[in-house]
Amino acid sequence: MKSNHVISVVMPAHNYGKFISESIDSVLAQTMPDFELIVINDGSTDESGEIAHSYLDKRVKVIDFPENRGCYPARNAGMRVASGKYICVMDADDVCLPERLEKQYQFMEENTEYGLIGGAYQIYNSYQPLFKETDFESIKLLLLSFCYLRHPTCMIRTSVFQKYNLYYNESYTYASDYDWQVRASSFFPITIINHPLLLHRTHDQQISTSKINAQGFFANQIRIHQLSFLGIAPTEIEKELHIRFIKRIDIDPFEERKIDQWIERLLEGNRRTRYYSQEKLYSFLQAYRYKFFFQNP
Repeated sequence: MKSNHVISVVMPAHNYGKFISESIDSVLAQTMPDFELIVINDGSTDESGEIAHSYLDKRVKVIDFPENRGCYPARNAGMRVASGKYICVMDADDVCLPERLEKQYQFMEENTEYGLIGGAYQIYNSYQPLFKETDFESIKLLLLSFCYLRHPTCMIRTSVFQKYNLYYNESYTYASDYDWQVRASSFFPITIINHPLLLHRTHDQQISTSKINAQGFFANQIRIHQLSFLGIAPTEIEKELHIRFIKRIDIDPFEERKIDQWIERLLEGNRRTRYYSQEKLYSFLQAYRYKFFFQNP
């Protein structure tokens, strides 16, 4: 893949006509001008495609799907044609803050050990930035529970994207961004820069709202898959216990012994594989144990 731009911004859009202009405008207004914006019109039946095609800026490139294929096939299509040294994730309903690309580019150039980064963000119409953990070993542990990096703040090096074939796994229909972060963190360090990069919009059309049950199903598969990093092939009963423990749901005070045994199984697995920092894993699991038994009704 020849690099013609410093950054390729990949933006899928399906029926986001009421948001997409503001999103595209926010990319075009970046303080760093050397980028391409790849908009994937994912079979929209509203004006999304027409709006994207109306931009005359040569940096805007539009891929049209004749029918809706889904968010992750659309993202993969954009990444296949991306020519930048870095690939930036963007959603067609969010708004980039003006220095987003410049701040992420500067960080990646100066911190070459990181292959993928996210950033702080604000909820749309809010003035309070949401900052997050930056330590890589801590982020790996947090990924045991949920998709930690706010996905549309992410930027990845094209070199590691190609090396590790980090296309989205389309079988995780509504949670592939979670799997993407987990896989990336298994190959190289990832982090978050605590500089606000994005205004994140919340609305009923989002997958996290409209497909919440299906998303939870796929997310649980990803949570279970991470046990393989510890060399653990869990039984169905152990899968159910692990999910309830790591999500802190359906608490039963009489299960304390089972949870302690499961924690020891996880720690013993990590003693063999050394995938996580043993000290951090112990602290993480003990914190979850405390919340499991003492901070839930």
